[in-house]
Amino acid sequence: MHGSVAIFYLLIGLEIVIMVSPFAAYFYAGYGPLLNTLYAFPATAWLTGFFLPHAVVSESAVLNFVNGFGRTLFSLGILTFLIGFLQIYAAKFRRKGVVTGILYRRIRHPQYLFLAISGLGLLLFWPRFFILILYVNMLFVYYLLARYEEQRMIEQHGDSYRAYMDQTVMFLPGKPGRKIFHSLFSWSNSKGSALGLVYAIALALVVTVAFGLRSYTISQTSITPIPEKQLMAVSIMPQPDESIQNIVEIALQDKTVSEAIQNLQQKGHKGFMVHLMPRQYMMQGLFAQPDMSGIQRKHRPSFGAAIGFFFPFLGRRDHGEMMGVTNGGSMRLIFSQLTWPNGEYASADKALSFTVKHLPLLRVDVESENGKVLNVEHTAPRNYWGQMPMPVF
Repeated sequence: MHGSVAIFYLLIGLEIVIMVSPFAAYFYAGYGPLLNTLYAFPATAWLTGFFLPHAVVSESAVLNFVNGFGRTLFSLGILTFLIGFLQIYAAKFRRKGVVTGILYRRIRHPQYLFLAISGLGLLLFWPRFFILILYVNMLFVYYLLARYEEQRMIEQHGDSYRAYMDQTVMFLPGKPGRKIFHSLFSWSNSKGSALGLVYAIALALVVTVAFGLRSYTISQTSITPIPEKQLMAVSIMPQPDESIQNIVEIALQDKTVSEAIQNLQQKGHKGFMVHLMPRQYMMQGLFAQPDMSGIQRKHRPSFGAAIGFFFPFLGRRDHGEMMGVTNGGSMRLIFSQLTWPNGEYASADKALSFTVKHLPLLRVDVESENGKVLNVEHTAPRNYWGQMPMPVF
């Protein structure tokens, strides 16, 4: 049993690395190849998709709130987890036995609870289907670990720990999980079988809800099909279809851009996706290797900026300002190829499909107010992290 617990803890540790580090080295190491492997098969490609907005400012105030709320939950969860961590190891160092004070006064497993809250926050901020399934599995593993730890504590401390259990809850006040479980599965003679059924139902339910959220996100994102140009245009900032079409038309009227598109079509490309964004857009690496030329930073990184990112509701700038403000009509367009998992090119009307990957081809800077193209550049077919599936929205 101890070996199994060690494996469980290892899995949790690896899961936390994945959940906590979506922008860092593990993209290069294990997570990137895993995503590409999932994407390579139509049956699993949907796992690489996103179900909430990450790269765009939505037309829905609720969806924009969720993004900032996720960062706040993540930060609060980690901070509170660290308090419990310090409390436990201080007690071990002082050999005080069972910890029953501060966070443990009412909740027996606050560290698991606050890691779960932190994981939920990161899921809302980095809402990939694969992370959602990892999160559901994480919750069930936490429950199994908590039950094992309680059995071990009863064996070591007997009635004193049972008395502590009578005065506390496992995770949440009111014990909502236990009440729901007993109301739905009191008929079952096997708790293990019932728990397995709960797991299957929970997984199916959250995935179904996530698919619904993805459809709603698409409906609340500035996405404009331009079929006569074989394009699907996605604007990072909310704007009318007419405005999106006008900006794209400015780019296409440039001789260098039009010739590049024609050459790509002659090579077999059936359609393209184009993302429109402020030139100062902070997450360009999601779509192409960032080119920061012509970008003047108005704000140096500061403690206040860090607080604003991890606790958005305490920051001075709203969600749109953090993403990048359009200044004087200067916009950046990134034209991307569309491919199926087998490498064949996809048409523009399939651009939002789970199984279509977009990789950059052209970067075009325009002044929308005077209708001028400022710069045209061919890009390497990779985003900042390589050729991994990245969010459309």
